[in-house]
Amino acid sequence: MKKHALHLMTWREIKDAFQKDPVVLIPMGSMEQHGPQSITGDYLAAEAIAERVAEKTGAYYLPVIPFGCSEYFRGFPGTISLQPQTVFALINDVCESLIEHGITKIFFVNGHAGNVPTIDQVARKIRREKKIVCISIDLWQSLMPAFKKEVYKQENDPSGHGAEPLTSVMSYLYPEMMRMDLLERANNNCEWGEFEIKTIRQGNVEGIPVNLYIDMEDISQQGVMGDPFQASAQRGEAIINHLVNFCATVVEKLEKTSTTR
Repeated sequence: MKKHALHLMTWREIKDAFQKDPVVLIPMGSMEQHGPQSITGDYLAAEAIAERVAEKTGAYYLPVIPFGCSEYFRGFPGTISLQPQTVFALINDVCESLIEHGITKIFFVNGHAGNVPTIDQVARKIRREKKIVCISIDLWQSLMPAFKKEVYKQENDPSGHGAEPLTSVMSYLYPEMMRMDLLERANNNCEWGEFEIKTIRQGNVEGIPVNLYIDMEDISQQGVMGDPFQASAQRGEAIINHLVNFCATVVEKLEKTSTTR
């Protein structure tokens, strides 16, 4: 049986694999609150997707990087938040180690929005310095409205932190760990001072977005935005399969992309 997890391979196996210029996936996520009903380790979803994509395409993947930049969730127990410079140093060193042994195609499978700016900085740095191909995908942002409408069978999008799609995804991947019995219907704050709240990071003034530096507890004491009551394991399976297929397509395109190294 062919191995796809680099951490379960010997160095001689990895040496042989790297000679074929493969795509290497780096799954990333976070450990942070997702409402009272869902487990804190959302990085587990990125790990599951990366594993499935590697097996489907013949690519390889690293162990998931479980912690990210989660500053606005620090008020909830269990959240582990790293400083951006810590995440930068970590993933930069990971990439440098891969590049040192001939890897030219790196694919970040990212499951946490707070990691995006740092991934961008590292990707541009190594592209500039090493002339390799480095791409990333933001898993939950890649779920387009048409797909969501098909999955949820409704006009209103139930997505939001602590709600969908993570509650469905975790209900599929880790059903025995979920605690839907702890979830309560509650009204969230729609305003912060004079500002209308749109997202955890953004407000609205006269129809124009402004960046707000607030914490989740300023919005919701449960840590929930969106509608987690729409979750189901069946929807979670559909979401995972959709993302695996999409990421597999990305890998196939990346394999055909030449480098200037």
